[in-house]
Amino acid sequence: MKKKALCVLAAVVLCFVLPWPASANSAEPPCLTVVVMDPPEDLELSLMVCREGQEGSIAADAYHIAWEGYYLFRPWNFPDFWDRKAQDITMELLVETGGGSFAIPLDAQSREENTGRYYNGLCVLDLQARTLTPDTPWWRQPVLVCLRVALTLLLEGLVFLLFGYRQRRSWLVFLAVNLVTQLGVNLAVLSLAGPFFNLSEGAIALMFWFVYLPVELLVLVVEIVAFRLLLRERTKGRAAGCAAVANLLSWGLGGLLLACLPI
Repeated sequence: MKKKALCVLAAVVLCFVLPWPASANSAEPPCLTVVVMDPPEDLELSLMVCREGQEGSIAADAYHIAWEGYYLFRPWNFPDFWDRKAQDITMELLVETGGGSFAIPLDAQSREENTGRYYNGLCVLDLQARTLTPDTPWWRQPVLVCLRVALTLLLEGLVFLLFGYRQRRSWLVFLAVNLVTQLGVNLAVLSLAGPFFNLSEGAIALMFWFVYLPVELLVLVVEIVAFRLLLRERTKGRAAGCAAVANLLSWGLGGLLLACLPI
């Protein structure tokens, strides 16, 4: 009976993990995302474009997650933004807040298609220093990963305690297994989320269904097997049940963290 249950669970995991055919009209257009830490409520960003004496502006689509504000530019009307041959075009990021404003030039080299640092990527706006830096600070991802892992360990640790595990060896097994699996989940999400990672709200939803959920199903199988083999304080059935309940709860927490914490 146990073998049949494991076979069924493995089949479900394979259904989520294995690829299936899909069709689409085209790839998503390039997107420039400006990240602002703890932005003021009245902050507005615009992309000012000037070429051959003609000027235009593109307003950012803004939304917030926790302490970060995201300002997305999708300049379909100005494809020269990513044209490496366009030498006579100038662009500035116009920042308006608190009744004042300032502009930051965007250099042409950083706009180059595929190789440019701004192409479909992130940059950070420092309001105090009035600087725009391609990519995000090196410490951002480690801090977010540690925060997500810590919250998950707290939740699953509570479940582990409620299932009656008290021995030091049991808790060492719990910590070892969960640290490996949770770090693996975060690394997988960061590495596999490339096609979805433009920080739009729709992309985050796709990432949950097509990256996060399949990886968590695999983690469920791994933790059930590991707990059954390594935990000796209680029965193997209780060990498997503990892993299943903890992972089901962490799925909900993980989905909440994807929606409420920066990625």
